[in-house]
Amino acid sequence: MLPALLATLIPLVLVGRVWASADIFTLPPKSNHSEELLEAYGKFMLSAMNRSIDPCENFYEYSCGGWKKSPLVPELARNTSFLHAMQQKIDEQVLAFFQNVTQRELEALGPNGTRSSELKAKQFFASCVRVKANMSLGYEHLLEQADDRYKEQQPGRNDTVDWVYINFMSKYEVYPLLPLKVHYSTSSRKFDVLLSPPTKVLTGVSDEQLKNMTRDFGWDGQLEKSTQFLESFVNLTLFERNLTALSRTRNETEKLSLKEFLGKHKQDRVNWTRYFDVAFNGSQDSGWLVINQLDGISDLVYFLEQTPTQTLRSYVQLRVLLKFYALWRTKAKVGGVASECRSLTETYFNYAVLPWFIETVFDKQQRADILGVAKDIKDTFYELLDQHRWLDDETRSQAKTKLASMDILVGYTDDLQHRAVIDQVYSDINMTASWYENLCTIEASRASIRLRSVDKALIPLLMPTRTVNAYYADFLNLAFITIGMAQWPFYHQDFPPVLKYAGIGNIVGHEMAHGFDSYCYQYNYDGKRVNWWSDTSLRNFKERYRCLESQYNKFILMGVQTNGNLTSGDNIADNVGTRMAYYAYKRRTADRAWLEKPLRGVDFNNRQLFFVKFAQSWCNGKDSGERLGKLKSDVHAYDEFRVQGTLSNMPEFSEAFGCKLGTEMNPLKKCVVW
Repeated sequence: MLPALLATLIPLVLVGRVWASADIFTLPPKSNHSEELLEAYGKFMLSAMNRSIDPCENFYEYSCGGWKKSPLVPELARNTSFLHAMQQKIDEQVLAFFQNVTQRELEALGPNGTRSSELKAKQFFASCVRVKANMSLGYEHLLEQADDRYKEQQPGRNDTVDWVYINFMSKYEVYPLLPLKVHYSTSSRKFDVLLSPPTKVLTGVSDEQLKNMTRDFGWDGQLEKSTQFLESFVNLTLFERNLTALSRTRNETEKLSLKEFLGKHKQDRVNWTRYFDVAFNGSQDSGWLVINQLDGISDLVYFLEQTPTQTLRSYVQLRVLLKFYALWRTKAKVGGVASECRSLTETYFNYAVLPWFIETVFDKQQRADILGVAKDIKDTFYELLDQHRWLDDETRSQAKTKLASMDILVGYTDDLQHRAVIDQVYSDINMTASWYENLCTIEASRASIRLRSVDKALIPLLMPTRTVNAYYADFLNLAFITIGMAQWPFYHQDFPPVLKYAGIGNIVGHEMAHGFDSYCYQYNYDGKRVNWWSDTSLRNFKERYRCLESQYNKFILMGVQTNGNLTSGDNIADNVGTRMAYYAYKRRTADRAWLEKPLRGVDFNNRQLFFVKFAQSWCNGKDSGERLGKLKSDVHAYDEFRVQGTLSNMPEFSEAFGCKLGTEMNPLKKCVVW
């Protein structure tokens, strides 16, 4: 029956043009042709299924068994997942955006003698694509640079050239002799100063990697040059071993204001006042928070004092070289030069691309639509907390407070769509035709900004909004859904409500539920790690989620057992998020729309369609062997088990598909956490 059905599905005609089978993942234009879109989506859903399978025995195979052979799934997507296929299409769009520029536009200046951040991103991409795989040019550029940030900023400055000065001579955030890092604190939501022992980097470079470096720098036929480099590397590796052997980490980290730190450590062998003065060019403030992990540094400082300054300089310069070599090597990764250059450009110009991306694939109506679904799920979750008798009243009240305080952010904050604001972020960066020079410019700018960020309050964007993903930030009590996730064919504004709640709504519910999983339960409404549980409620909660852990431990892939403890947090989020999305849809329709069949040509009612849509969110065509490697390390369960485990705990699923008690999808014992 299925092959005959599929033969009727091609070609798909939409809006007066033919949609080839490989085009189902192409982001559709913003239009009102919802009937054609929904018909196409219904055919796509059916093509990905294997309806010869009993849904009560293996609902994942029933929903996704046709994925690898579906003519409506792009060929490249058949060996990957549904969500990764969406990411591939978005990456193609971003790549086309970077490529859509003429040489004249790259060289032209704006009316005020500047260039927009978007054009700077395109300039960087163009320089990356053009550069030849000859890293000697990058090496030579680094050598030509005066790797001394103070002499560049203040040519007349005449500091004593000692190890402290050399430690901070690099303008690329490489301070390896006695490391300092401007570190983001999730507890204070500010940047602080982190002091830590030196780390081993050179010792981790193998002989094979060293040979690759000399080859990449074009020294294959230059025996003298390569020999000199290798000998220097060996000597500096010995220096690094001695350096790291003389430092120790404190048993308990110190957290002091800079004023308190200087007072407490004024007897140390190092002059900390000068250390901070050199690091921050005299701009440090006594109220800054210093996180100190160092213990007993006298031997380390004595060693640095006795080491020739040229050795110290050479070590810092080599560490800078290794930093940039890692960046240069990205050009050699699998995926092609254009793909790697796109990825690197997005990394450096994340915000620059946002206004264009928002205008192209998202708008306020879509955001409002998803936020409406999110509000329904949040309200439903809030109401259902009253039904949990295993919670005492005080803990229930705390849980409600945390949920009510949880922020849901979809796509972007309003300021990120204004080009004038974004252009200001990149105002001090000027791109050239040289990729190596551009890398140095951007890295120096990032390092400079970071040094100026201490004590600044900031809520970071933890994930590029073009990524097909979502997250929950425990320290902010915030759930974030990216624009990338809110795209066709996973989501569309014209979808019937059941598909929205089962798709994007399930993702919202999943991230919301993370706030109450087996790790984030320790954080309160304000993102602070405090205990808000009574002893009895906490004991009941742990019993409930350990039921899930035992359940997932029974799933086996190719003889390898799933680690239910490792995947505990996401198993809770999957189970709770799906239930909340289901009940939110039920609440929205007053439980009256279950028997409706909203997709023409698809013989599933809303109740059944909800579960098929949920399951197909995790369709994955990767071979089991490829997934096996992640089974012991991935905090998410294998895609099939995410579907099987979640739905086997929902009586509503068994009712929808008539699964008898005792079947695989309707076990006698079910686990419910929230």
